[in-house]
Amino acid sequence: MDQFVFRKHDTVGSAAAEHDSQFLDDCFVDTGDIKFLLDRSNPKRIVVGRTGAGKTALLYRLTHSTDHVIQLSPHDLSLNFIATNKVIAFFEEAGVNLSPFYVLLWKHLLVVELIKEKYQIKDETSYNNFMRSITSIVCKKDRNKELALDYFGTWGTKFWQTTEQRIHELTKCVESNLSAGVNGKLAGVTFNAEGAKKLSLEQKTEVKEHGMDVVSRIQIRELENMLTVLDENIFNDVKNPYYVTIDMLDEDWADDRIRFKLIRSLIDVVNRFKRLSNVKIILAIRHDLLYKVIHLETVSGFQEEKFKALYLNLKWEKDELKKIVESRINKLIKRNYTKGDISFKEVFPAHVNGDETFDYMLKRTFFRPRDIIVFINECLDLCSGKATITAAIIKDAENNYSSERLQSLSNEWNTILPDLTYTSQLLFGLKDHFKVSLITQEFLETKFEEIAISLNEDSVDQITKIIFSMYTAKNANFDSVRNYILREFYAVGLIGIKTGPTASISWTRLNNPSRLNAGQIRPSSTVYIHPMFYRALGCRLE
Repeated sequence: MDQFVFRKHDTVGSAAAEHDSQFLDDCFVDTGDIKFLLDRSNPKRIVVGRTGAGKTALLYRLTHSTDHVIQLSPHDLSLNFIATNKVIAFFEEAGVNLSPFYVLLWKHLLVVELIKEKYQIKDETSYNNFMRSITSIVCKKDRNKELALDYFGTWGTKFWQTTEQRIHELTKCVESNLSAGVNGKLAGVTFNAEGAKKLSLEQKTEVKEHGMDVVSRIQIRELENMLTVLDENIFNDVKNPYYVTIDMLDEDWADDRIRFKLIRSLIDVVNRFKRLSNVKIILAIRHDLLYKVIHLETVSGFQEEKFKALYLNLKWEKDELKKIVESRINKLIKRNYTKGDISFKEVFPAHVNGDETFDYMLKRTFFRPRDIIVFINECLDLCSGKATITAAIIKDAENNYSSERLQSLSNEWNTILPDLTYTSQLLFGLKDHFKVSLITQEFLETKFEEIAISLNEDSVDQITKIIFSMYTAKNANFDSVRNYILREFYAVGLIGIKTGPTASISWTRLNNPSRLNAGQIRPSSTVYIHPMFYRALGCRLE
Protein backbone atom coordinates (compact mmCIF):
# COMPACT_ATOMS: atom_id res chain seq x y z
CA MET A 1 0.00 0.00 0.00
CA ASP A 2 3.05 2.33 0.27
CA GLN A 3 2.80 3.36 -3.39
CA PHE A 4 -1.00 3.46 -3.53
CA VAL A 5 -2.91 6.57 -4.57
CA PHE A 6 -6.40 6.88 -6.01
CA ARG A 7 -6.41 7.66 -9.69
CA LYS A 8 -8.68 9.79 -11.81
CA HIS A 9 -11.98 8.03 -12.63
CA ASP A 10 -11.54 5.35 -9.93
CA THR A 11 -14.90 3.96 -8.80
CA VAL A 12 -16.26 1.08 -6.77
CA GLY A 13 -18.70 0.18 -9.52
CA SER A 14 -21.71 1.56 -11.31
CA ALA A 15 -24.90 2.71 -9.63
CA ALA A 16 -26.93 0.69 -12.16
CA ALA A 17 -26.53 -3.09 -11.95
CA GLU A 18 -26.97 -3.53 -15.69
CA HIS A 19 -23.70 -1.58 -16.15
CA ASP A 20 -21.88 -3.14 -13.19
CA SER A 21 -21.05 -6.70 -14.24
CA GLN A 22 -17.32 -6.19 -13.57
CA PHE A 23 -17.98 -5.66 -9.86
CA LEU A 24 -21.11 -7.82 -9.52
CA ASP A 25 -19.26 -10.95 -10.59
CA ASP A 26 -16.75 -10.64 -7.75
CA CYS A 27 -18.47 -8.48 -5.15
CA PHE A 28 -22.03 -9.79 -4.93
CA VAL A 29 -23.18 -10.14 -1.33
CA ASP A 30 -25.74 -12.91 -0.83
CA THR A 31 -28.28 -12.08 1.86
CA GLY A 32 -30.07 -15.40 1.37
CA ASP A 33 -32.58 -14.10 -1.18
CA ILE A 34 -31.13 -16.19 -4.03
CA LYS A 35 -32.03 -19.35 -2.13
CA PHE A 36 -35.70 -18.34 -1.99
CA LEU A 37 -35.83 -17.53 -5.69
CA LEU A 38 -34.14 -20.75 -6.78
CA ASP A 39 -36.50 -22.83 -4.63
CA ARG A 40 -39.40 -23.58 -6.99
CA SER A 41 -41.63 -24.67 -4.11
CA ASN A 42 -41.19 -21.32 -2.37
CA PRO A 43 -43.97 -18.89 -3.36
CA LYS A 44 -41.68 -15.84 -3.41
CA ARG A 45 -41.19 -14.82 -7.03
CA ILE A 46 -41.90 -11.08 -7.24
CA VAL A 47 -38.80 -9.17 -6.13
CA VAL A 48 -39.96 -5.86 -4.62
CA GLY A 49 -37.71 -2.98 -3.65
CA ARG A 50 -37.07 0.68 -4.14
CA THR A 51 -34.77 2.00 -6.83
CA GLY A 52 -31.22 0.88 -6.08
CA ALA A 53 -32.21 -1.83 -3.62
CA GLY A 54 -30.56 -4.55 -5.72
CA LYS A 55 -33.40 -6.07 -7.75
CA THR A 56 -31.52 -6.22 -11.05
CA ALA A 57 -28.33 -7.37 -9.30
CA LEU A 58 -30.28 -10.22 -7.71
CA LEU A 59 -31.67 -11.38 -11.05
CA TYR A 60 -28.20 -11.06 -12.57
CA ARG A 61 -26.79 -13.33 -9.87
CA LEU A 62 -29.63 -15.83 -10.31
CA THR A 63 -28.92 -15.98 -14.05
CA HIS A 64 -25.30 -16.89 -13.29
CA SER A 65 -26.19 -19.37 -10.54
CA THR A 66 -28.09 -21.96 -12.56
CA ASP A 67 -28.76 -23.20 -16.07
CA HIS A 68 -31.89 -22.63 -18.17
CA VAL A 69 -32.69 -19.03 -17.30
CA ILE A 70 -34.75 -17.09 -19.86
CA GLN A 71 -34.29 -13.34 -19.48
CA LEU A 72 -37.06 -11.07 -20.73
CA SER A 73 -37.73 -7.35 -20.58
CA PRO A 74 -40.81 -5.46 -21.79
CA HIS A 75 -38.61 -3.72 -24.35
CA ASP A 76 -37.83 -7.10 -25.94
CA LEU A 77 -41.52 -8.00 -26.03
CA SER A 78 -42.60 -4.98 -28.11
CA LEU A 79 -45.64 -4.44 -25.89
CA ASN A 80 -45.91 -0.83 -26.98
CA PHE A 81 -47.77 -2.20 -30.01
CA ILE A 82 -50.73 -2.80 -27.69
CA ALA A 83 -50.41 0.61 -26.04
CA THR A 84 -50.56 2.34 -29.43
CA ASN A 85 -53.30 0.13 -30.92
CA LYS A 86 -56.25 2.39 -31.71
CA VAL A 87 -58.94 -0.29 -31.38
CA ILE A 88 -57.61 -1.32 -27.96
CA ALA A 89 -57.55 2.36 -26.94
CA PHE A 90 -61.16 2.77 -28.15
CA PHE A 91 -62.52 -0.04 -26.00
CA GLU A 92 -60.36 0.92 -23.01
CA GLU A 93 -61.75 4.46 -23.15
CA ALA A 94 -65.27 3.06 -23.49
CA GLY A 95 -64.78 1.27 -20.15
CA VAL A 96 -64.28 -2.33 -21.30
CA ASN A 97 -62.13 -4.39 -18.95
CA LEU A 98 -59.55 -5.97 -21.28
CA SER A 99 -57.67 -7.78 -18.49
CA PRO A 100 -58.66 -11.25 -19.81
CA PHE A 101 -56.95 -10.41 -23.10
CA TYR A 102 -53.81 -9.15 -21.33
CA VAL A 103 -53.72 -12.31 -19.19
CA LEU A 104 -54.09 -14.46 -22.31
CA LEU A 105 -51.29 -12.53 -24.00
CA TRP A 106 -48.84 -13.09 -21.13
CA LYS A 107 -49.68 -16.79 -20.86
CA HIS A 108 -49.21 -17.25 -24.58
CA LEU A 109 -45.88 -15.41 -24.56
CA LEU A 110 -44.50 -17.35 -21.59
CA VAL A 111 -45.56 -20.75 -22.94
CA VAL A 112 -43.96 -20.00 -26.30
CA GLU A 113 -40.72 -18.73 -24.74
CA LEU A 114 -40.44 -21.80 -22.50
CA ILE A 115 -41.11 -24.26 -25.33
CA LYS A 116 -38.68 -22.48 -27.65
CA GLU A 117 -35.93 -22.61 -25.04
CA LYS A 118 -36.56 -26.20 -24.00
CA TYR A 119 -36.56 -27.59 -27.56
CA GLN A 120 -34.41 -24.91 -29.21
CA ILE A 121 -37.08 -24.21 -31.84
CA LYS A 122 -35.59 -21.86 -34.42
CA ASP A 123 -37.03 -23.00 -37.71
CA GLU A 124 -39.50 -25.43 -39.30
CA THR A 125 -37.16 -28.41 -38.96
CA SER A 126 -36.67 -27.96 -35.21
CA TYR A 127 -40.42 -27.39 -34.84
CA ASN A 128 -41.20 -30.67 -36.62
CA ASN A 129 -38.72 -32.49 -34.40
CA PHE A 130 -40.45 -31.02 -31.36
CA MET A 131 -43.92 -32.06 -32.60
CA ARG A 132 -42.80 -35.66 -33.12
CA SER A 133 -41.33 -35.66 -29.64
CA ILE A 134 -44.34 -34.16 -27.87
CA THR A 135 -46.86 -36.31 -29.80
CA SER A 136 -45.13 -39.45 -28.59
CA ILE A 137 -45.08 -38.18 -24.99
CA VAL A 138 -48.67 -37.04 -24.55
CA CYS A 139 -51.22 -39.75 -23.97
CA LYS A 140 -53.88 -39.54 -26.68
CA LYS A 141 -56.49 -40.96 -24.33
CA ASP A 142 -56.36 -37.78 -22.30
CA ARG A 143 -58.75 -35.38 -24.02
CA ASN A 144 -57.40 -32.32 -22.22
CA LYS A 145 -53.88 -33.06 -23.34
CA GLU A 146 -55.06 -33.68 -26.86
CA LEU A 147 -56.43 -30.15 -26.80
CA ALA A 148 -52.97 -28.95 -25.78
CA LEU A 149 -51.58 -30.65 -28.90
CA ASP A 150 -54.16 -28.69 -30.90
CA TYR A 151 -52.58 -25.54 -29.45
CA PHE A 152 -49.21 -26.57 -30.86
CA GLY A 153 -50.81 -27.29 -34.19
CA THR A 154 -52.45 -23.87 -34.30
CA TRP A 155 -49.68 -21.70 -32.90
CA GLY A 156 -46.59 -23.88 -33.03
CA THR A 157 -45.83 -23.16 -36.66
CA LYS A 158 -45.22 -19.57 -35.55
CA PHE A 159 -42.87 -20.46 -32.69
CA TRP A 160 -39.80 -19.22 -34.50
CA GLN A 161 -41.36 -15.87 -35.33
CA THR A 162 -40.16 -12.87 -33.40
CA THR A 163 -42.03 -12.00 -30.22
CA GLU A 164 -43.24 -8.82 -31.89
CA GLN A 165 -44.80 -10.83 -34.72
CA ARG A 166 -46.62 -13.12 -32.28
CA ILE A 167 -47.97 -10.16 -30.30
CA HIS A 168 -49.15 -8.50 -33.49
CA GLU A 169 -50.88 -11.67 -34.66
CA LEU A 170 -52.73 -12.30 -31.41
CA THR A 171 -53.67 -8.63 -30.97
CA LYS A 172 -54.95 -8.37 -34.53
CA CYS A 173 -57.17 -11.40 -33.92
CA VAL A 174 -58.69 -9.78 -30.83
CA GLU A 175 -58.91 -6.39 -32.57
CA SER A 176 -60.92 -7.93 -35.40
CA ASN A 177 -63.40 -9.56 -33.01
CA LEU A 178 -63.86 -6.35 -31.03
CA SER A 179 -64.36 -4.04 -34.00
CA ALA A 180 -66.58 -6.36 -36.07
CA GLY A 181 -69.70 -6.02 -33.93
CA VAL A 182 -69.37 -2.26 -33.51
CA ASN A 183 -68.89 -1.62 -37.22
CA GLY A 184 -72.22 -3.30 -37.91
CA LYS A 185 -74.14 -1.24 -35.35
CA LEU A 186 -72.46 2.18 -35.23
CA ALA A 187 -71.70 3.49 -38.69
CA GLY A 188 -68.87 5.97 -39.00
CA VAL A 189 -67.37 5.35 -35.56
CA THR A 190 -63.69 6.26 -35.27
CA PHE A 191 -61.64 3.56 -33.56
CA ASN A 192 -59.39 5.50 -31.22
CA ALA A 193 -59.60 6.99 -27.73
CA GLU A 194 -61.00 10.27 -29.04
CA GLY A 195 -63.67 8.36 -30.98
CA ALA A 196 -64.80 6.66 -27.76
CA LYS A 197 -65.04 10.01 -25.97
CA LYS A 198 -67.47 11.26 -28.64
CA LEU A 199 -69.93 8.39 -28.12
CA SER A 200 -73.27 9.18 -26.57
CA LEU A 201 -74.13 7.54 -23.25
CA GLU A 202 -76.39 5.08 -25.06
CA GLN A 203 -73.72 4.27 -27.64
CA LYS A 204 -71.05 3.85 -24.97
CA THR A 205 -73.29 1.40 -23.09
CA GLU A 206 -73.82 -0.60 -26.28
CA VAL A 207 -70.09 -0.64 -27.08
CA LYS A 208 -69.25 -1.66 -23.53
CA GLU A 209 -71.72 -4.56 -23.60
CA HIS A 210 -70.35 -5.77 -26.94
CA GLY A 211 -66.75 -5.42 -25.77
CA MET A 212 -67.38 -7.30 -22.53
CA ASP A 213 -69.09 -10.09 -24.47
CA VAL A 214 -66.11 -10.41 -26.83
CA VAL A 215 -63.63 -10.31 -23.95
CA SER A 216 -65.54 -13.01 -22.06
CA ARG A 217 -65.06 -15.27 -25.08
CA ILE A 218 -61.40 -14.36 -25.59
CA GLN A 219 -59.47 -17.50 -24.86
CA ILE A 220 -57.32 -20.10 -26.43
CA ARG A 221 -59.06 -23.05 -24.82
CA GLU A 222 -56.10 -25.30 -25.47
CA LEU A 223 -53.80 -22.89 -23.63
CA GLU A 224 -55.55 -23.65 -20.33
CA ASN A 225 -54.59 -27.29 -20.72
CA MET A 226 -51.04 -26.38 -21.63
CA LEU A 227 -50.02 -25.77 -18.02
CA THR A 228 -50.86 -29.39 -17.21
CA VAL A 229 -48.87 -30.66 -20.19
CA LEU A 230 -45.95 -28.39 -19.35
CA ASP A 231 -45.90 -29.65 -15.77
CA GLU A 232 -46.46 -33.36 -16.35
CA ASN A 233 -44.89 -34.03 -19.73
CA ILE A 234 -42.42 -31.33 -20.71
CA PHE A 235 -40.87 -29.68 -17.64
CA ASN A 236 -41.03 -32.76 -15.45
CA ASP A 237 -37.32 -33.26 -14.77
CA VAL A 238 -36.61 -32.02 -11.23
CA LYS A 239 -32.90 -31.91 -12.03
CA ASN A 240 -33.42 -29.44 -14.87
CA PRO A 241 -35.62 -26.59 -13.66
CA TYR A 242 -36.32 -23.59 -15.87
CA TYR A 243 -36.57 -19.97 -14.77
CA VAL A 244 -37.95 -16.92 -16.54
CA THR A 245 -36.88 -13.50 -15.23
CA ILE A 246 -38.63 -10.28 -16.23
CA ASP A 247 -36.96 -6.98 -15.33
CA MET A 248 -37.15 -3.32 -16.38
CA LEU A 249 -40.90 -3.12 -15.79
CA ASP A 250 -40.42 0.32 -14.24
CA GLU A 251 -38.94 1.78 -17.41
CA ASP A 252 -40.84 3.76 -20.03
CA TRP A 253 -41.81 0.95 -22.42
CA ALA A 254 -45.48 1.84 -22.93
CA ASP A 255 -48.03 4.48 -22.09
CA ASP A 256 -48.86 4.33 -18.36
CA ARG A 257 -52.57 3.82 -19.09
CA ILE A 258 -51.82 0.39 -20.58
CA ARG A 259 -48.53 -0.34 -18.82
CA PHE A 260 -50.07 -0.58 -15.36
CA LYS A 261 -52.81 -2.91 -16.60
CA LEU A 262 -50.31 -5.15 -18.39
CA ILE A 263 -48.17 -5.39 -15.26
CA ARG A 264 -51.15 -6.24 -13.10
CA SER A 265 -52.18 -8.97 -15.55
CA LEU A 266 -48.60 -10.26 -15.51
CA ILE A 267 -48.72 -10.56 -11.72
CA ASP A 268 -51.91 -12.59 -12.10
CA VAL A 269 -50.22 -14.90 -14.64
CA VAL A 270 -47.14 -15.35 -12.44
CA ASN A 271 -49.46 -16.56 -9.71
CA ARG A 272 -51.15 -19.02 -12.11
CA PHE A 273 -47.80 -20.44 -13.21
CA LYS A 274 -47.09 -21.53 -9.62
CA ARG A 275 -48.68 -24.87 -10.48
CA LEU A 276 -45.61 -25.74 -12.59
CA SER A 277 -43.31 -27.49 -10.15
CA ASN A 278 -40.13 -27.15 -12.22
CA VAL A 279 -40.71 -23.73 -13.77
CA LYS A 280 -40.57 -20.42 -11.93
CA ILE A 281 -41.47 -17.01 -13.36
CA ILE A 282 -39.66 -14.24 -11.45
CA LEU A 283 -40.40 -10.52 -11.70
CA ALA A 284 -38.53 -7.51 -10.37
CA ILE A 285 -40.65 -4.45 -9.66
CA ARG A 286 -40.14 -1.16 -7.90
CA HIS A 287 -42.10 -0.67 -4.68
CA ASP A 288 -43.83 2.53 -5.77
CA LEU A 289 -44.77 1.05 -9.15
CA LEU A 290 -46.29 -2.01 -7.49
CA TYR A 291 -48.36 0.27 -5.25
CA LYS A 292 -49.56 2.24 -8.27
CA VAL A 293 -50.36 -0.91 -10.27
CA ILE A 294 -52.30 -2.55 -7.44
CA HIS A 295 -54.26 0.57 -6.49
CA LEU A 296 -54.74 2.06 -9.95
CA GLU A 297 -58.40 1.10 -10.07
CA THR A 298 -60.72 -1.54 -8.75
CA VAL A 299 -60.89 -4.61 -10.98
CA SER A 300 -63.40 -7.34 -10.28
CA GLY A 301 -61.74 -10.47 -8.95
CA PHE A 302 -58.31 -8.89 -8.33
CA GLN A 303 -57.44 -9.31 -4.65
CA GLU A 304 -54.03 -8.10 -3.52
CA GLU A 305 -54.05 -10.45 -0.53
CA LYS A 306 -53.71 -13.41 -2.91
CA PHE A 307 -50.39 -12.08 -4.18
CA LYS A 308 -48.59 -10.89 -1.02
CA ALA A 309 -47.13 -14.35 -0.46
CA LEU A 310 -45.35 -13.94 -3.82
CA TYR A 311 -43.45 -10.82 -2.71
CA LEU A 312 -39.79 -11.01 -1.82
CA ASN A 313 -39.14 -7.64 -0.18
CA LEU A 314 -35.50 -6.57 -0.36
CA LYS A 315 -33.96 -5.15 2.79
CA TRP A 316 -30.38 -4.68 3.91
CA GLU A 317 -28.62 -4.65 7.26
CA LYS A 318 -25.63 -2.47 8.18
CA ASP A 319 -23.15 -5.36 8.13
CA GLU A 320 -24.31 -6.49 4.68
CA LEU A 321 -23.90 -3.01 3.22
CA LYS A 322 -20.47 -2.68 4.81
CA LYS A 323 -19.49 -5.99 3.25
CA ILE A 324 -20.54 -4.65 -0.16
CA VAL A 325 -18.40 -1.56 0.34
CA GLU A 326 -15.32 -3.42 1.56
CA SER A 327 -15.47 -6.05 -1.18
CA ARG A 328 -15.65 -3.31 -3.83
CA ILE A 329 -12.83 -1.29 -2.28
CA ASN A 330 -10.74 -4.46 -2.22
CA LYS A 331 -11.45 -5.13 -5.88
CA LEU A 332 -10.45 -1.58 -6.80
CA ILE A 333 -7.24 -1.48 -4.76
CA LYS A 334 -6.05 -5.10 -4.81
CA ARG A 335 -6.20 -5.18 -8.58
CA ASN A 336 -3.09 -2.99 -8.78
CA TYR A 337 -1.49 -2.58 -5.38
CA THR A 338 -1.79 -5.42 -2.89
CA LYS A 339 -2.90 -9.02 -2.43
CA GLY A 340 -3.98 -8.56 1.19
CA ASP A 341 -7.49 -7.68 2.33
CA ILE A 342 -8.19 -4.02 2.97
CA SER A 343 -10.65 -2.84 5.59
CA PHE A 344 -12.88 0.22 5.38
CA LYS A 345 -10.87 1.91 8.14
CA GLU A 346 -7.63 1.71 6.14
CA VAL A 347 -9.06 3.98 3.46
CA PHE A 348 -11.56 6.14 5.34
CA PRO A 349 -11.10 8.29 8.48
CA ALA A 350 -12.25 6.97 11.85
CA HIS A 351 -14.87 9.65 12.42
CA VAL A 352 -16.83 12.40 10.70
CA ASN A 353 -18.48 15.03 12.90
CA GLY A 354 -18.21 12.71 15.91
CA ASP A 355 -19.87 9.71 14.21
CA GLU A 356 -18.03 6.61 13.07
CA THR A 357 -17.48 7.24 9.38
CA PHE A 358 -19.49 4.31 8.02
CA ASP A 359 -22.39 5.22 10.33
CA TYR A 360 -22.20 8.83 9.17
CA MET A 361 -22.41 7.76 5.53
CA LEU A 362 -25.05 5.09 6.10
CA LYS A 363 -27.34 7.56 7.87
CA ARG A 364 -27.34 9.47 4.59
CA THR A 365 -28.71 6.51 2.63
CA PHE A 366 -31.97 4.59 2.41
CA PHE A 367 -30.01 1.47 3.38
CA ARG A 368 -29.69 0.55 -0.29
CA PRO A 369 -26.53 -0.60 -2.09
CA ARG A 370 -26.87 2.08 -4.78
CA ASP A 371 -26.85 4.93 -2.27
CA ILE A 372 -23.66 3.90 -0.51
CA ILE A 373 -21.92 3.08 -3.82
CA VAL A 374 -22.84 6.51 -5.23
CA PHE A 375 -21.66 8.24 -2.03
CA ILE A 376 -18.28 6.50 -2.12
CA ASN A 377 -17.87 7.26 -5.83
CA GLU A 378 -18.51 10.94 -5.09
CA CYS A 379 -15.71 10.76 -2.52
CA LEU A 380 -13.36 9.03 -4.96
CA ASP A 381 -14.05 11.73 -7.52
CA LEU A 382 -12.32 14.17 -5.16
CA CYS A 383 -9.43 11.84 -4.30
CA SER A 384 -7.27 11.76 -7.41
CA GLY A 385 -3.62 11.54 -6.32
CA LYS A 386 -4.46 10.85 -2.67
CA ALA A 387 -3.96 7.61 -0.72
CA THR A 388 -6.81 8.05 1.77
CA ILE A 389 -10.18 9.73 2.04
CA THR A 390 -10.40 12.45 4.69
CA ALA A 391 -13.39 13.70 6.66
CA ALA A 392 -13.20 16.98 4.74
CA ILE A 393 -13.42 15.11 1.43
CA ILE A 394 -16.48 13.18 2.62
CA LYS A 395 -18.25 16.39 3.63
CA ASP A 396 -17.34 18.06 0.33
CA ALA A 397 -18.58 15.03 -1.60
CA GLU A 398 -21.84 15.15 0.33
CA ASN A 399 -22.88 18.33 -1.50
CA ASN A 400 -23.07 16.65 -4.91
CA TYR A 401 -24.29 13.39 -3.41
CA SER A 402 -27.22 15.02 -1.61
CA SER A 403 -28.37 16.97 -4.67
CA GLU A 404 -28.03 13.91 -6.90
CA ARG A 405 -30.01 11.76 -4.46
CA LEU A 406 -32.84 14.30 -4.31
CA GLN A 407 -33.03 14.31 -8.09
CA SER A 408 -32.95 10.50 -8.08
CA LEU A 409 -35.82 10.45 -5.57
CA SER A 410 -37.83 12.74 -7.85
CA ASN A 411 -37.16 10.43 -10.80
CA GLU A 412 -38.12 7.36 -8.78
CA TRP A 413 -41.51 8.78 -7.81
CA ASN A 414 -42.17 10.63 -11.07
CA THR A 415 -45.14 8.40 -11.95
CA ILE A 416 -47.00 9.29 -8.75
CA LEU A 417 -45.53 12.69 -7.80
CA PRO A 418 -44.12 14.32 -10.96
CA ASP A 419 -43.62 17.67 -9.19
CA LEU A 420 -41.54 16.31 -6.31
CA THR A 421 -38.43 18.20 -7.49
CA TYR A 422 -40.31 21.43 -6.71
CA THR A 423 -42.62 20.49 -3.84
CA SER A 424 -39.68 19.08 -1.84
CA GLN A 425 -38.43 22.68 -1.66
CA LEU A 426 -41.23 23.38 0.82
CA LEU A 427 -38.72 21.97 3.34
CA PHE A 428 -35.81 24.14 2.19
CA GLY A 429 -34.00 26.03 4.95
CA LEU A 430 -35.83 24.36 7.84
CA LYS A 431 -34.19 22.80 10.88
CA ASP A 432 -33.34 19.14 10.59
CA HIS A 433 -36.30 18.40 12.90
CA PHE A 434 -39.31 20.49 13.89
CA LYS A 435 -42.83 20.26 15.26
CA VAL A 436 -45.68 19.84 12.80
CA SER A 437 -47.25 22.96 14.31
CA LEU A 438 -44.38 24.99 12.77
CA ILE A 439 -46.07 24.54 9.39
CA THR A 440 -48.82 27.13 9.67
CA GLN A 441 -51.06 28.15 6.82
CA GLU A 442 -49.14 31.42 6.49
CA PHE A 443 -45.84 29.52 6.42
CA LEU A 444 -47.07 27.10 3.75
CA GLU A 445 -48.48 29.91 1.60
CA THR A 446 -45.17 31.77 1.78
CA LYS A 447 -43.25 28.64 0.79
CA PHE A 448 -45.73 27.90 -1.96
CA GLU A 449 -45.24 31.34 -3.48
CA GLU A 450 -41.53 30.52 -3.87
CA ILE A 451 -42.22 27.43 -6.01
CA ALA A 452 -45.57 28.31 -7.63
CA ILE A 453 -43.97 29.52 -10.86
CA SER A 454 -42.69 25.96 -11.46
CA LEU A 455 -46.09 24.33 -10.90
CA ASN A 456 -49.17 23.90 -13.05
CA GLU A 457 -52.62 23.99 -11.51
CA ASP A 458 -53.66 21.19 -13.88
CA SER A 459 -50.81 18.93 -12.73
CA VAL A 460 -51.63 15.30 -11.91
CA ASP A 461 -49.32 15.53 -8.87
CA GLN A 462 -51.53 15.09 -5.81
CA ILE A 463 -49.37 17.33 -3.60
CA THR A 464 -49.62 20.13 -6.15
CA LYS A 465 -53.36 19.60 -6.45
CA ILE A 466 -53.99 19.75 -2.72
CA ILE A 467 -51.89 22.90 -2.29
CA PHE A 468 -53.84 24.64 -5.06
CA SER A 469 -57.04 23.52 -3.34
CA MET A 470 -56.25 25.94 -0.50
CA TYR A 471 -56.85 28.76 -2.97
CA THR A 472 -59.60 27.31 -5.15
CA ALA A 473 -61.81 25.27 -2.82
CA LYS A 474 -64.27 26.83 -0.44
CA ASN A 475 -63.64 26.07 3.22
CA ALA A 476 -60.46 24.10 2.46
CA ASN A 477 -59.25 22.35 5.59
CA PHE A 478 -55.65 23.44 6.20
CA ASP A 479 -54.91 20.62 8.66
CA SER A 480 -55.90 18.08 6.00
CA VAL A 481 -53.69 19.79 3.43
CA ARG A 482 -50.70 19.85 5.79
CA ASN A 483 -51.14 16.25 6.89
CA TYR A 484 -51.52 15.01 3.33
CA ILE A 485 -48.25 16.69 2.25
CA LEU A 486 -46.38 15.27 5.24
CA ARG A 487 -47.79 11.77 4.68
CA GLU A 488 -46.62 11.83 1.05
CA PHE A 489 -43.18 13.16 2.02
CA TYR A 490 -42.99 10.35 4.57
CA ALA A 491 -44.02 7.74 1.99
CA VAL A 492 -41.24 8.71 -0.43
CA GLY A 493 -38.62 8.92 2.34
CA LEU A 494 -37.98 12.66 2.49
CA ILE A 495 -38.93 12.76 6.16
CA GLY A 496 -39.41 10.59 9.20
CA ILE A 497 -42.18 11.13 11.74
CA LYS A 498 -42.23 10.85 15.52
CA THR A 499 -45.95 10.78 16.13
CA GLY A 500 -45.81 11.31 19.90
CA PRO A 501 -43.41 11.88 22.80
CA THR A 502 -43.06 8.17 23.60
CA ALA A 503 -42.98 6.98 19.98
CA SER A 504 -39.81 6.24 18.06
CA ILE A 505 -38.97 7.95 14.77
CA SER A 506 -40.63 6.09 11.92
CA TRP A 507 -38.88 5.88 8.52
CA THR A 508 -40.25 4.04 5.50
CA ARG A 509 -36.72 2.84 4.68
CA LEU A 510 -36.78 0.75 7.87
CA ASN A 511 -39.75 -1.24 6.57
CA ASN A 512 -42.31 0.56 8.64
CA PRO A 513 -45.71 1.11 7.00
CA SER A 514 -45.21 3.01 3.76
CA ARG A 515 -48.30 5.09 4.46
CA LEU A 516 -49.43 6.88 7.63
CA ASN A 517 -53.07 7.49 8.49
CA ALA A 518 -54.20 11.10 8.65
CA GLY A 519 -54.92 10.80 12.37
CA GLN A 520 -51.38 9.65 13.19
CA ILE A 521 -49.88 13.07 12.48
CA ARG A 522 -50.75 15.69 15.08
CA PRO A 523 -49.52 19.28 15.61
CA SER A 524 -47.33 17.99 18.45
CA SER A 525 -45.70 15.32 16.23
CA THR A 526 -42.09 15.89 15.19
CA VAL A 527 -40.85 15.87 11.60
CA TYR A 528 -37.28 14.72 10.87
CA ILE A 529 -35.77 15.56 7.49
CA HIS A 530 -33.80 12.61 6.15
CA PRO A 531 -30.02 13.23 6.53
CA MET A 532 -29.53 12.25 2.87
CA PHE A 533 -31.13 15.57 1.91
CA TYR A 534 -29.61 17.91 4.50
CA ARG A 535 -27.32 19.59 1.98
CA ALA A 536 -29.80 19.63 -0.93
CA LEU A 537 -32.50 21.19 1.26
CA GLY A 538 -30.17 23.59 3.12
CA CYS A 539 -31.13 22.14 6.49
CA ARG A 540 -30.04 23.88 9.69
CA LEU A 541 -28.60 21.26 12.02
CA GLU A 542 -29.10 21.32 15.78
